[in-house]
Amino acid sequence: MNKSAHPIRQALLGIALLGHFIPTLVFADSVPGGSAGRLQSLLEPDNIASKPRPLSIKGWKTTSGSKVLFIRTTASPMFDIHVSFDAGSVRSNTPGLAAVTFSMINEGTPGKENHQAIIETVQALGAQLDMHIDSQRSAFSLRSLSAVEKSSPALQLFSQMLGKPLLSDEALARVKNESNDILLHEKRNPQKIVTQRLKEQLAPQTPYAQPVFTTNDALTRQAVQDFHRQAYSARSAQITLVGDLTLEQAQLISRQISDALPHTTLASPNATSLAGTPRTSHIERADQQTQLLLAQLSVSNKHVDYPALDAATRILETRLMTELREKRGLVYGADIQHWGWIDNGVTVITLRTSPKFSQGTQGLIRSMFNDYLRDGPTQQELDQLKRRMQSSNAHNSTNNAQILHRLVEINRYDLPLDLDYSAQQMQRLSLKQIKDALNRHLADDRWHVVTVGPTVEQQPLPLPVPPSAGAISAHSCPAAQTVEAS
Repeated sequence: MNKSAHPIRQALLGIALLGHFIPTLVFADSVPGGSAGRLQSLLEPDNIASKPRPLSIKGWKTTSGSKVLFIRTTASPMFDIHVSFDAGSVRSNTPGLAAVTFSMINEGTPGKENHQAIIETVQALGAQLDMHIDSQRSAFSLRSLSAVEKSSPALQLFSQMLGKPLLSDEALARVKNESNDILLHEKRNPQKIVTQRLKEQLAPQTPYAQPVFTTNDALTRQAVQDFHRQAYSARSAQITLVGDLTLEQAQLISRQISDALPHTTLASPNATSLAGTPRTSHIERADQQTQLLLAQLSVSNKHVDYPALDAATRILETRLMTELREKRGLVYGADIQHWGWIDNGVTVITLRTSPKFSQGTQGLIRSMFNDYLRDGPTQQELDQLKRRMQSSNAHNSTNNAQILHRLVEINRYDLPLDLDYSAQQMQRLSLKQIKDALNRHLADDRWHVVTVGPTVEQQPLPLPVPPSAGAISAHSCPAAQTVEAS
């Protein structure tokens, strides 16, 4: 959930999924003219060695214990800072406490005693402030001009906001009302409805089953202060910087932010048992289309098998798009996401289809998945994936925002300090590695299924037709359906 210049308006806009860019896949056989018309790049060897790029990652820990990563870029006279904390909604057994604390961070600091004063100051400095919370972490980002007369006051305010928010009773009352408005909105949003029901099935009787924003009028200022002191500690903070800064400037900025934070001992994560029994549930709603989610627990991004499982789901996603959209016209988009939870990942297939085809579409997906478990991907599919990832890797880190996103991932999951690491791993994968990982961590009898839409008489699925030569790529449809990860 994002919160920035106007808390309710921005919160109600929801989350844009963090930076998951999926490039266009070009099929050689769709090029007019047969092999003579094939693109030259598709005739080149599948595994092309990556050229090292000059983006060097520097990493350190502050004396207060914050983990820091930094990349210097000089194309624009500005820089981005991203600070995240182990302070998502699952970090408290008190419903709503994490989200309310998060929302109060920019509601006032010493000398800037309300939200409006903070926003006016940020805007006057030509800076940009953004906030985000989900079940795992809370995150705050600042974009500032590099000029000292602009950056210095912006950094001072940013540090005070994170480390010394007022957390006043007046702000608490406002934020409680805001949280109620957000919750009411989410109860009317089909995507939010289906995601919430899925979380309840996957992890019943745990903090994961609670909405991030929820109603809790019993929350006190003291509870918020205690949660901030514990969860927003320097030892919990991960600081990521990208932009026009020297190494010395980046070190000073990270120290300034880290020193401003509470110096409390980092609490251990809540023990969470994710033991939901796989089942199918339906939520009746008079919509034009049916939202469909299939999900099961898998592995975290830190797991040794994650690269192979990631490759497996990318290939499966392309198969689904080809069969469901290009051959049968059942969907605009079929998306496979990975939700990163504390000790597990969750693999989620999400799409939207006509209510009269919802059961048949679900059955077709299951059948295709079972075939995929049995046979694994083909060599052609793996070669196409490697080419796609190879060509898109550098393209997807051409500006500060893209670089920052990738660096935040490296910081969060303790990955090697190399922007190209994930792409290089993908190039080394074999068919056996992918199939073995797929069968180790996913199964045909572990799907949780949730649908939201109207109950109507079901009809047989349209028969498949071969995709036309000019068919739109599986990942180029602007209407592709996505569901918020939490």
